[in-house]
Amino acid sequence: MDANSFMLKRDDAALIVIDIQERLAAAMKEKIMEQVVKNTAILIETAKTFGMPLVVSEQYRKGLGQTLPALQEKIAGCDVLEKIHFDCTRDDALGRTMAAVGRKTFVITGIETHVCVFQTALSLLCGGYRVVVASDAVASRRKHDWEYSLRALAQAGAVVYPTETISFMLLEKAGTAEFKKLSPLFK
Repeated sequence: MDANSFMLKRDDAALIVIDIQERLAAAMKEKIMEQVVKNTAILIETAKTFGMPLVVSEQYRKGLGQTLPALQEKIAGCDVLEKIHFDCTRDDALGRTMAAVGRKTFVITGIETHVCVFQTALSLLCGGYRVVVASDAVASRRKHDWEYSLRALAQAGAVVYPTETISFMLLEKAGTAEFKKLSPLFK
């Protein structure tokens, strides 16, 4: 992989928020979910600030509930698409939506890392997309599953960065209106 593969450009990136739902979140460790929600909110604000497309999925809403209330206000006005496939790209509506955004890079946040995040990221990579996984905005019930899934995704060609690295790559420089708007989120 050359160094260009590690770069992130806001005009070619979209954000996918995968299944951060009530019953899934309840199965996670509380401190981990607090971090995932906080960092997902930062990524949503960053995406909105730069007009990046935002795709949100919910796995089997009847059984797992809706997106967490703490994130619902952040995604207001965005279509939240229900799915039954673990891989977002295999769901007809989500797959069409992701293809229609016209971006070649997808930043991914969500749960669970070793299931829906993992399968979606691999499919995107197989489809020729660049994938950036926000390491501190994805979670699994077990640390081992989270850790080894991120390792495997990196070996498969995904870029794995912390939320702050992603946001600052998209910001590019200090002193802008966007920087002033987003910088309080990192305190």
